[in-house]
Amino acid sequence: MASDIGFKTNCYAPPFFGGDALILIEDTRNQVGKHKNVEAYCRRMGIEIVRQKLDVGDYAFPDGKISVDTKQDIMELCKDICSSDHRRFRAECQRAKDLGIQLIILVEEYPPHGKIAEWQVPRWKTSNQWHRYGDPMTLVDPRTLRKAMLTMMEKYGVEFRFCTRQQSPARIIQYLKGGFK
Repeated sequence: MASDIGFKTNCYAPPFFGGDALILIEDTRNQVGKHKNVEAYCRRMGIEIVRQKLDVGDYAFPDGKISVDTKQDIMELCKDICSSDHRRFRAECQRAKDLGIQLIILVEEYPPHGKIAEWQVPRWKTSNQWHRYGDPMTLVDPRTLRKAMLTMMEKYGVEFRFCTRQQSPARIIQYLKGGFK
């Protein structure tokens, strides 16, 4: 979540692994090879990835108490929260709450100044039959997105975190270990 709703942008996730080797469960609905950065990080750190259907999110440890759902950018988050996909996303949040799973939404893009309400909607760089050059990619106001995020946090206990694509593998592991509370 953005700093205006409690997000800390200066967190660092150092790799910390003690005892037995870690096993990271990746949801089978994730496209194979889509998250090569996570696969490479896990290989480097000696973390085994097992593909298995998860009730919620993209990644979890075998204990299943915390799950991380990754979003490639704020635009994908916007699509999930403020479009026809909202019902599916809301159902996933409700399922996590019902199962006692802490769901963390990890967005691989920082909002400007740590504030989601200051995010600038991307614009189309080409024209075709559906859109014109320069038109916004969504009509959702960033303040509306912020409000929807706050509602999800309050109603379902979902946490929103932001990082770069390069930081996401280490963050996924750190969050699953219960870090950055």
